Amino acid sequence: MAPRPAVILEGERVALVAPAREAFVERWPELNDPSLGVALGAGTSALSPSARVMPPVTREHREAVYEAHVNREILAFELWVREDGRCVGEAYLAGISWPRGGADLTVAVYAPDDRGRGLGSEGAALLCAYAFDGLGLNRLSARFGRENAPAAQAVRSSGTGYGWREVGYERGAQWGFGRRLDVEVWELLRGDFPPHPATEALREPVTTAPAGA
Repeated sequence: MAPRPAVILEGERVALVAPAREAFVERWPELNDPSLGVALGAGTSALSPSARVMPPVTREHREAVYEAHVNREILAFELWVREDGRCVGEAYLAGISWPRGGADLTVAVYAPDDRGRGLGSEGAALLCAYAFDGLGLNRLSARFGRENAPAAQAVRSSGTGYGWREVGYERGAQWGFGRRLDVEVWELLRGDFPPHPATEALREPVTTAPAGA
């Protein structure tokens, strides 16, 4: 019997799960899908020096990413569908820095059939809740290629409801489909992120001044 995954946070449909080394490493062939490579490209460039490699992804690359996770250079998570117990994607926090309290967020869903169902958006909300209320971060940024239509649609349709704002783009900052792509940059501040059911008990109450002060 396979070991029970270590669940970090649960949402309505998906859960953030701590990755198990062997299963995480063995998924390397799935990440050579071109569209998924574009989805992860902007985020993985910020993972660790050992993980910055040219495509295609190899087993050695995945091992380097997992080692970066073990060494806390990044925080890696898997996205599991609660209903059927499938791992459908990955999520990362990279570039965590103090006292700035910032990090880069990346979420990707493996299979085309699982995209466009809101699973990535729900996973991203869980990751934001973990970052703000679990880690005490103040600012998150998200970067993705402008030609990554699923990511753009997800951020514009659901991300703004969580407080995400577009702040600009980086020209020629990503390589994909045989050419250099512009990368959209979005940001989210802790104060703009509404309390999430998974972590609202951890959120510090807002201090208000007494009446007449």
